[in-house]
Amino acid sequence: MNKRILALVKYKPDIKREVCPNGEILYESQEIHQVIENDGIAWDSLKLVEYSENNLYKSDLKDFHEVKNDLEKYKVILLKRRSYLKARYRKIKSIVQNKILSDDTSIPVDKTIRETPSQKRKRVAGNRGNLKSFNILFEKSKIQSRPMFFVNLMKVRDIAVYPPGYLGKQRSGKKALGIYGRIAYKYNRKAENKFYYYSDFQRTIADNTGTQTEWDSFTIVKYKSLDSLRAFTTHPIFLKSFVHKDAGTDHTYVYASFKKNSASFEKE
Repeated sequence: MNKRILALVKYKPDIKREVCPNGEILYESQEIHQVIENDGIAWDSLKLVEYSENNLYKSDLKDFHEVKNDLEKYKVILLKRRSYLKARYRKIKSIVQNKILSDDTSIPVDKTIRETPSQKRKRVAGNRGNLKSFNILFEKSKIQSRPMFFVNLMKVRDIAVYPPGYLGKQRSGKKALGIYGRIAYKYNRKAENKFYYYSDFQRTIADNTGTQTEWDSFTIVKYKSLDSLRAFTTHPIFLKSFVHKDAGTDHTYVYASFKKNSASFEKE
């Protein structure tokens, strides 16, 4: 059974140790900008690695625990086997429309949850956009426009929390995100932005950041350019559907990255 690992690493000064060298690299980046600021760490390396042989997986895991003291920060996550790469891109539609939207959790109207002002302040502070990173990306895009890969780690609320005045029915966080996901998928498909990878979270193997680690999902989305991303996030359909994403998301880390390798992930 194949295993897939997401590894985020920040090296100590003047020390650089290779992490997970024996697996097949599906995606790798050493230019990472955290656009949704939460952990506040300037990561040096991001890798998505697949193992077809269990002995290689165990060997890399053992090696990692031997070198982790030479790393300043690290986050290593084991992803569930269910995942979708470019070769199976046609299945994304059924994932978004069927898998996510199949959640039929119903909440009685009299138990509809509304977010208090203090809860909103706490959530917004923990999921605020990192303007510094966006400004860096903007300056880089003026010099060279190139595709960006947005890596998303997401924690979903059990029950969606809508803002005061929302008149729709109550639903689970998973279903609220499904509504947003379906709309985002349709828009981005037409705009030639692509959902390249999706996987459920399985468990955190190692993490010394002191941050939330029980994630629910992991995705990689490719945008043709920063302008393409901005066109999406300012489009009326995004602004209208964002209420569902906001209501269903407990918190999220989003990293804008530029891939180092093509590997089997995408042919140039």
